Amino acid sequence: MMEKKTRLVKDILWFCALWGLVAGVLRMWFGLGATTNMSDSVPWGIWKILNMVAGVALSTSGFSVGFLVIVLRIERFRPLLKPAILVAFLGYGASCFALLFDIGLPHRFWHPLFMWNEHSFLFEVFWCVMLYFTVTFIEMVPNFLERFRAEKAVRFLHRISFGVVVFGISLSSLHHSSLGSLFLVTPERLHPLWYSSWLPIFFILSAIGAGMMFVILVRILYARWYDPEPVFGDPDTNLRTKICATAGIGSDGTCAPPRGKDIPLLRGLSVIAAGVLGLYLFLKVIALFVNGSWRHLVAGTWESYLFTFELLIAAVIPIVLIANPRTRNTPFGLGLAGFCASSGLALNRLDVGIFGYFSDAGTVYFPSLIEWTLAIGVIAAAGLTFFFIVENFSIFDRNWQKRTISKGFFRVSYDTLLRAWNTNLVGNLPRVTLIAVFTLPVAAALMYPPYSKGSTVASSVQPAIGLDSMRETLRIDGDRSGLYTDFPHADHQRRLGEESSCALCHHVSKPGDKSTSCSECHGNIVEETTIFDHFLHMKLVASREEKPGWYPSNHSCSTCHGEGEPKTARNAKDCMECHEKDMWLIGRPDEGMNLMEACSYQEAMHRSCIPCHEKEGKRMKFVNLEACTTCHPSMRHRTMIPGKEISEVNGDSAPRSENPNRGNVDGDKVNRQR
Repeated sequence: MMEKKTRLVKDILWFCALWGLVAGVLRMWFGLGATTNMSDSVPWGIWKILNMVAGVALSTSGFSVGFLVIVLRIERFRPLLKPAILVAFLGYGASCFALLFDIGLPHRFWHPLFMWNEHSFLFEVFWCVMLYFTVTFIEMVPNFLERFRAEKAVRFLHRISFGVVVFGISLSSLHHSSLGSLFLVTPERLHPLWYSSWLPIFFILSAIGAGMMFVILVRILYARWYDPEPVFGDPDTNLRTKICATAGIGSDGTCAPPRGKDIPLLRGLSVIAAGVLGLYLFLKVIALFVNGSWRHLVAGTWESYLFTFELLIAAVIPIVLIANPRTRNTPFGLGLAGFCASSGLALNRLDVGIFGYFSDAGTVYFPSLIEWTLAIGVIAAAGLTFFFIVENFSIFDRNWQKRTISKGFFRVSYDTLLRAWNTNLVGNLPRVTLIAVFTLPVAAALMYPPYSKGSTVASSVQPAIGLDSMRETLRIDGDRSGLYTDFPHADHQRRLGEESSCALCHHVSKPGDKSTSCSECHGNIVEETTIFDHFLHMKLVASREEKPGWYPSNHSCSTCHGEGEPKTARNAKDCMECHEKDMWLIGRPDEGMNLMEACSYQEAMHRSCIPCHEKEGKRMKFVNLEACTTCHPSMRHRTMIPGKEISEVNGDSAPRSENPNRGNVDGDKVNRQR
């Protein structure tokens, strides 16, 4: 019976995990730009906020329950210590794993270990999260060693458990408050309903309260799937209660609702959690009036409704459910309170990390299919790991030794509504194999960026090809798609003024270079390219000014941004103060020129050619000199002579006025396809 309760859940988890595996491969292969909807305006996506920031917050049960049991010696909560540590281990592990996909260069994840930036909250968060995940692993090791009868190692780990737990509590407290401190640097961007100088306090309190409620929810779900009696009571007692209710007796308490032996344990922890959530709610309300944000709460905007809903499910509903004796003494009431508190915490982190920036950004971020599936896939993988550990190790109880499903990871039974699925595919390995056979190709086809994003997929630009030894004629075909143009470079240079004309096209050159190739900056066919290398500038400035310390580049910020000022692009030093003589061929660039990003290669070529062709076409009375067919022979259907168009297909001639759109139809079609 127990096997049937978990079969469908595991089938769904395997489906999501395999789909997420495909999404992870695509993200690593194509990069963030082609697989996500993140942008410079909203750069923190669902992986960082939901999987990492919210994930580690829901995993605080490890240090909160550990504090109650190991430090305060409240022994009645000891049965929840191992489940709480398991939740922390899986939560932090899944968060760190998801974070590898979120950072732009995953292979540099080790840099904070050796390249310290003591001024960054993220640096402190990285170290605390990494060390606390190590602590949770150390705390989980005794459970694994007990399975293999390594008594000496288990006794040693138990002796050092107090120090390990205290160290873990310190780490977790530090980084949860620091996660809130991350958003203190955006007072002008984050919506006033969520921005507060008390954010570090809000983050740690909400994490402690919701973390304890989450472990209660996990305990109830485990009882539902594996061992109902400790939480849901004896089935015979349930039957007697139904009979009493039908007969209309039991008002004197002789037929009280069934209650398992673990309900007082869960109720006690829920009361503590509700107290923490109550303090969190009280401080949130006080902050609204201290900061003057209450005006935004009554403004009737979508932010005000979202903020109100967040407080309801994160704190108000759980507190009401726990305050009511009828609900706090039932598995359903405790489970609902745990679910609401956990969901409310996740929503709060999404509000602070994503939704609260929409108004300032002027755009709405909605995760792509790859982002959703990878986020859910990481959670699903953590769920499968949870099932494996509780079915093979003494986490909640020792009943796993009596279960037939504990024989091996690939022998666990599954179930669905289909009879053939139940009778013919009982083993785990054939079921997972069949799920993979259908999931992997479908997921790859639906999420493959060139199919799903079409023309927005990034394409690397290749330099122009010289058609002769002197490169007097260049074949420009940036993505080697065949839509090329043979550009008479030497002829243009002679007609436009020899070397003095270079600056007309090569308007920006790399420092110390002249006539830098267009593909050096405009590195993408259809998307903008970031051309400002911040880390390179930090190193060069530190080297030039001989900054001291182990990592001199960390002390170079004040050179461009000023001492004690926010480190933003708005208050950075003008690039021309250092590069006036080594980046431009002639004069200064336009004041409005963006030196952070370069437009797409396609746009750069068209900006250079089309305006000049329009001007020369009018002067020389050429028809449609600016048309696509002038430069791209693969699109050419007509030859132009002064005043007329001649069709190469049928030889008919016609004045331009008879069909003014005739020369642009095919070119427009190709542009739409690109």
